[in-house]
Amino acid sequence: MTDSGSDEFDPTAPDQREIGREMVDDSTGLGSVMAHAYRGEVDRVGTWRQRLDETTTWAVTLMAAILTWAFSSADNPHYILLIGIVVVTIFLGIEARRYRDYDVFRSRVRVIQENSFVEIILFR
Repeated sequence: MTDSGSDEFDPTAPDQREIGREMVDDSTGLGSVMAHAYRGEVDRVGTWRQRLDETTTWAVTLMAAILTWAFSSADNPHYILLIGIVVVTIFLGIEARRYRDYDVFRSRVRVIQENSFVEIILFR
């Protein structure tokens, strides 16, 4: 049976920190590949962040429109508020799912920053 801690990645361990150093020392092109991968991941994080902002904007705009219409006249039915709450809940569910994906991509970028680029900058 293996130790459960052996599968975990520790960025402070000396053998794990060697990855960035090897990237700089060897002229295999790994540095170029990592730079392109990093650029792609940063773009993906930006795209997901924009999607999160759009969902929030739609939820706020929809609720403001419903509140404005529902309270603009006494003749307007107020059950529309319940429908608005259901729709906003759906938007928030979509946003929670998108935030999970955003967090995965953000953590990938952070791993590249901590374990590759820091080594390149500090130990060059």
